[in-house]
Amino acid sequence: MMKKILFVNNNMEVGGVQKSLYNLLWEIKDDYDITLLLFSAHGEYADKLPESVKIIEEKSLFRYLGKSQRKYKGTDALKRGFFALVSKIFGRPAAMKIITAAAKKLPEEYDCAFAFLHNGGKKSFYGGVQEYVINCVNAKRKVAYLHCDYENCGANFKGNNKLIAKFDGIAACSEGCRNAFCRVLPELSEKCFVVKNCHRFDEIKALSEKDPLTYDENKVNAVAVARLSHEKGIDRAIESAVIARSKGLPAMLHIVGGGKEREKLEKLVLGLGAEDYIRFYGEQGNPFRYMKNADFLFMTSYHEAAPMVIEEAVSIGVPVLSTATTSTDEMVLKTGAGWVCENDQDAVNGIFIKIASEKDEIYEIKKHLNELVPDNKIAAEQFRNITEG
Repeated sequence: MMKKILFVNNNMEVGGVQKSLYNLLWEIKDDYDITLLLFSAHGEYADKLPESVKIIEEKSLFRYLGKSQRKYKGTDALKRGFFALVSKIFGRPAAMKIITAAAKKLPEEYDCAFAFLHNGGKKSFYGGVQEYVINCVNAKRKVAYLHCDYENCGANFKGNNKLIAKFDGIAACSEGCRNAFCRVLPELSEKCFVVKNCHRFDEIKALSEKDPLTYDENKVNAVAVARLSHEKGIDRAIESAVIARSKGLPAMLHIVGGGKEREKLEKLVLGLGAEDYIRFYGEQGNPFRYMKNADFLFMTSYHEAAPMVIEEAVSIGVPVLSTATTSTDEMVLKTGAGWVCENDQDAVNGIFIKIASEKDEIYEIKKHLNELVPDNKIAAEQFRNITEG
């Protein structure tokens, strides 16, 4: 008889956590009796899940953690705004105490329940999935997922630390993420394990070959695929491309993604007179067609956990240039997938210029990546281990 397992998440909109969950559900769909509880059963991935996965949408106050403020109207907008205000003034735990007190427990019992989303900062009305699993789910074993740099993302405070300690297991998406967590909470290291992200490699390859963009081979074409928000450091990528051009190097920067900083970044490019060689493509359902023929994926984030886009790029033979973040050592350097520089502007500028000046190195790394055959064997085994305990 298959084990009954429950996943709890905020929604299935476009995002790294949601994509990780989507990929995992496809990988394990035949191995478990799976239920997925969402605070909001909407999003691009919600309609693409395996038919065998049962979906529940939460109706209690937890539902206000399922979508951002701008997606609510009328009374619901006022109610969510109230909880966001409580979080800002008194801290997230105060808002969660009210929400949890009003919720009922699920009637079913599960062999294992997973809180797939980490909590936000002390004043941020984000998360709630861990509170739900601890207080509203009957399960023999409970596991919290870590898709963040716990040391630097704002999650490290007393309320969150006390909550995550209640779980039977903690699944960190990379060795770097585990190390960051264990530096903060060494007393929990014995129940914190690495469970790598799964990928749908065949789907990624097929999408990358579906009308891929062709770039000028006489140029150095870097592609940044990211949410356009401050922590992704896209302004740093723009500066490095501008400096490379000022030195006579044929640099092109292609930016794929949407977000709150897009208008600001576009104005920056216009102000620099760089619109001929820095291009914005907006949010794309198929970013792989933009990555396929690029010289390298360009990541300039201030902090990251274990970005799925790194392994996606590697799987279609695209090298990676990244600032040093939690998992770049294991994901980029140890696999020979590209280059990692110090996490500051001067280092980004220097390595970008070096690569643009020595394109032969790009070809060597591409040759190495094209010889690799990616799979989910290790990730699937790690998941089984933490599920069984």
